[in-house]
Amino acid sequence: MRRLLWLTAAALLVAGCSTSPGHEAAAEDQPDPHPLGGALRYTAAESAALHRAEEREVRKCMADRGFGYSVVPVGDTRGTTAASPYGLLTRSQAAQNGYGLTVQRLREPPADPNAQRLSALSERDRRAWEEALKGTADGPREEIELQDGPTVSIPTDACVYVARKALYGTSWDRNYYTLQHLRGSIVKDTLDHALVKAAERKWATCMRDEGFRYQGRKDPLKAVKKRLDSARSDRAALRATGKEELRIAVRDAACQAEVGLAEQIARAQKRVEKALPQAGTSMLKDFRGARQAALKRARAR
Repeated sequence: MRRLLWLTAAALLVAGCSTSPGHEAAAEDQPDPHPLGGALRYTAAESAALHRAEEREVRKCMADRGFGYSVVPVGDTRGTTAASPYGLLTRSQAAQNGYGLTVQRLREPPADPNAQRLSALSERDRRAWEEALKGTADGPREEIELQDGPTVSIPTDACVYVARKALYGTSWDRNYYTLQHLRGSIVKDTLDHALVKAAERKWATCMRDEGFRYQGRKDPLKAVKKRLDSARSDRAALRATGKEELRIAVRDAACQAEVGLAEQIARAQKRVEKALPQAGTSMLKDFRGARQAALKRARAR
């Protein structure tokens, strides 16, 4: 039943609204700003290639420790790879998928290819298998202290860690988490910038002119999520929510374009990044190099 609902919602969101090819092309010309030059952004193809390569390394590590392991297949990464860190929405995205909330809610979780293997093990053997994969509670760890943030603790006896190290190199985790934290700070400071705040006030006025009384850009998503929670598994209610999601998202995207929100975010991000210290330049260069080397290895297999 859940699968039927997912197919219904997916068909609704794909076919429910469309724009002309010329209009879509024009809408896609707007800026799509990402912090740090998009260093932490991957295409769907890149994500898939790296995932498969990492899973192969995990399987090898598990085999070296005497455990069987079935690689986890690549999931649907299209939504996550296309998502803007600033919540920007193009007209074509809105028309085809809304915010992606209805489809995401109804999507079947991927089956665990190792579930059957684990169910056949004793409790002791299952614990040993999981510790080999994820690391032991009292085993060695790498502690990564993030500036003005938390400390990330990574078990280095885990096969998932060994796999990342084999694919990306020894400094990957430290560079990744540090840059991820910096990325979050850039996004926050950009959204707090006066240029963006002014554009968002114009966006709220634009939405209000169409009958949507939202105070902030997160409000439409909250409204859709609330309706999805109320709909539960009611097919008619889910279909109605999907239609409403499309209607809101299409107007949201139109208002973003009308007030030039993407352009203002791009300008603000540039100013925020310009004020950053240059200390992280070397780390960013190392990260890009490790990423490209990993992609090259992943594609060669």
